[in-house]
Amino acid sequence: MLGLLAMLLAAAPMLLSTADAKPERIRSDQSPTFHYTLQTYPKNSNTIQSTNTSLFMNIAASESTSYKTVTFDKTATTTAWGLEGDTIITTRSSGFGRQLDFVVCRLDSQYWQVFFQTGSAVPSGACSNYQSLHLPCLC
Repeated sequence: MLGLLAMLLAAAPMLLSTADAKPERIRSDQSPTFHYTLQTYPKNSNTIQSTNTSLFMNIAASESTSYKTVTFDKTATTTAWGLEGDTIITTRSSGFGRQLDFVVCRLDSQYWQVFFQTGSAVPSGACSNYQSLHLPCLC
């Protein structure tokens, strides 16, 4: 796997795959990562792909914890992404069902580790549970 670190602050531009929109930003709307962003450009393929590196944002689904590492890889293994309004979710028809929660853990003053949340457990350390990621309004 290439990169276990998803950086919310000044992250690489991304492609979100479930709605057409002008180039915009995925953002967090809760403390402690309020308005930190992943750069985005929505398309229609249920994947998230960096426009800088061409790496795909995936969920490490095989992990046994309820929080799953978000990774960036050469191939898209997660094709579950969707949008609900401006909120990034996994779709009902995906293996995850409809989920919209992430966990963020502070690594240092600028970097955060991002996990996809399927339950309630959190890693040890400075972590915040039940975070969500958003696009600006697509209305």
